[in-house]
Amino acid sequence: MATEFDYAQLDAITGGDAEFEKEVLEEYLLSAPNDVGKLKHAITAGDAATVGATAHALKGASATIGAKGFAAIALELEQAGKKADLSAAPDTFSRLEAAFTELTGLLRERIAKAA
Repeated sequence: MATEFDYAQLDAITGGDAEFEKEVLEEYLLSAPNDVGKLKHAITAGDAATVGATAHALKGASATIGAKGFAAIALELEQAGKKADLSAAPDTFSRLEAAFTELTGLLRERIAKAA
């Protein structure tokens, strides 16, 4: 499931501090869209190295906050980039975009509850 989220992971990195959690999630929502856009461009350009590196960064940031499902899709793109085989990347990216839309909604709800 793309929106699989590990709230225990989020609590672990924020120490249960609601204000810090809000800051972490807001920062993620500021930076992650740039990586998603960079991935789209790199896939279109056939730039496997950038796909691999950008997906790796996005996977790490996502896993850190607990977005396991989204991180798993980013891992698929990371592996495709490392293998220099982007044949499935457009379809995988479509799944990533849909998952990101869901994740963004989930995180915005969480931020609103923390406020």
